[in-house]
Amino acid sequence: MTTRGPVRVLQWAQEHGEVGGVHASHRQLTATLRSEGSVVRYVDTGSPRRALRALPSVWARRSLHLFHITRLWRAMVLAPVFAVLPGTTVLVLHSGSTLGQVRRLGPAGAAVLRVALHAYDQIWAVNDEIREVLPAGLRGRVRVVTPYVPSPHAVPAVAPARDPHAVVVATNAGLEHYHADLAVEAVRRVRSGSWPDATLRVLAYGHDGDRLAELRQLVAREPWVTLTFDAPAPEVAHVLASSGVFLRPTAWDGDSVIVREALAAGARVVASDTCPRPLGVELSPLDAASLAQSLVEGGQASTGEGLSTTTMLDAAHDAAAAVAGR
Repeated sequence: MTTRGPVRVLQWAQEHGEVGGVHASHRQLTATLRSEGSVVRYVDTGSPRRALRALPSVWARRSLHLFHITRLWRAMVLAPVFAVLPGTTVLVLHSGSTLGQVRRLGPAGAAVLRVALHAYDQIWAVNDEIREVLPAGLRGRVRVVTPYVPSPHAVPAVAPARDPHAVVVATNAGLEHYHADLAVEAVRRVRSGSWPDATLRVLAYGHDGDRLAELRQLVAREPWVTLTFDAPAPEVAHVLASSGVFLRPTAWDGDSVIVREALAAGARVVASDTCPRPLGVELSPLDAASLAQSLVEGGQASTGEGLSTTTMLDAAHDAAAAVAGR
């Protein structure tokens, strides 16, 4: 019989950050681990005050540290901290922009990144492209995982009626690479043809600034478009369960949590063919005409190549078991 305490999981993430895929991912993981009896605490990287308050709790030897990021510079800046932490440290790379970020570093920056990444015992990447762009000498510690962890609110207890011509799109702050404008134009096209009753729900989140103001102006005179900001998770779940199609016209992606949620809710998912997509997603070229055609006629089904079926929860279980066995 062991007298050692349980493994503690420390989520280094923006606990109170903006709604979005990364926030949903680590919150889903936290909820599931806690439901299983694990001790999970946050080091809130979005608040220096809250992060400093949590620091005394990070030095326990039987700890699993999960550092969730979209921007590589964070991994570089905090590498000295993670290099001296006890337990097992994991860098979780969520963003499909990682390839572009590495290219922009240049030779000198790439050399600094290579040294910095050695501070982490494991690196979890959300698709194969991220793994392949990392330095070759580090790939042995990289594991590809899906960031989606089903949670109790993922599917409403009572399924609402589904409208096959209700289309949903999500956008972070109206940023260009989400191409919400293409979603608007694609639905406008299908309304003028096969689906005159089509509607579009825009789930916006993130920074409510100029880009989102431009999107609001674009749809202001379209009665068939509804734009909401920072909808809570149960509302998002209801929207996905009652809509016919989730549209994902992004220029790049990692392994989108909301795409996985839409599939789990039983919606069709039509997504741009710009990056790996989960099994069953219907692929479309990234232009309004092609997206409109795929909405009505369907697109080529993704095979899921380039993504993983191993969830972040599976990886956390494995890492925690290794810590416990030391």
